[in-house]
Amino acid sequence: MKNTYIFLLGGWATATVGLFLATVAGTIAEEQFLITGNARQLIQAAVMSAIVVPIILRLYAKLHKQTGQTQKPAYSIKRSHHFFTGFFFVTGLAFAGLFSASTLGWLEIKQWHAPSSWFYPFVINMMIAFFFEALPEELALRGLVFDTLRGRFATWVSVIMQTLIFMAVAFSVSVLQTLVGIGSLSITIISNLVLFFIFGIALALIRVYTGSLWASIGFHLGYLEMTRFLVIPTEYGAKPIVSFEENLPYGSNIFFIIGVMLFGAIIILLFLLSIRKWMAKRNNTLPL
Repeated sequence: MKNTYIFLLGGWATATVGLFLATVAGTIAEEQFLITGNARQLIQAAVMSAIVVPIILRLYAKLHKQTGQTQKPAYSIKRSHHFFTGFFFVTGLAFAGLFSASTLGWLEIKQWHAPSSWFYPFVINMMIAFFFEALPEELALRGLVFDTLRGRFATWVSVIMQTLIFMAVAFSVSVLQTLVGIGSLSITIISNLVLFFIFGIALALIRVYTGSLWASIGFHLGYLEMTRFLVIPTEYGAKPIVSFEENLPYGSNIFFIIGVMLFGAIIILLFLLSIRKWMAKRNNTLPL
């Protein structure tokens, strides 16, 4: 049990410190050297991955040695094809949410923009988000933390506990940023933590279903890109894939599309996992 706490603490602390130092590096780069935009984000991505990835892989090696694991790990490059499973799964759900809202008359699609206007920024942002958010966070949380928890608890308990640790990372970084004066805690942290809780559940479920950490990395990255380039591009200063006019107040369509992405994924994955479990039981009860 003692070693379990060490691995959990290591996963949480590494992700927290890595993300905090990455934001500090970005702030220093902008304030002291006037580095902004993609250049600042590249610095943050480099710092985040440079801190988190090697430490988590080292902790993973110790975990595997302790458990005597002989199977290829969830982050094995041989499982990397599942990256596309996660990415296109959430992308499909995002467009399903958009078309559903349009069909219901909740929004009106005005214009589909030519790929030449958004494809290059989309790819650049993907590369940055991969190394700043998707890869290091998934390796630490749906990787080391989740595998540590699953070694001692039932899968559903591990899914809940890892997303609570995910929330703890976000909250801890916000507190640290406030303490050093590069951020401030506000009431919006509550809504953000609720979003992280739901997001963490979806990420863990796709990891469970595919058996590959790459699926959660792809899902994480796809969610970020759809949010930034499809759902609320104006908030991120991104070139939109499509322009639409909302017919509902208070950004209701934004919540709807994000809800389709996250709750839709959770419902579908729980259904698929239930079918798999039922089929396994059925096969075990068949006469030989």
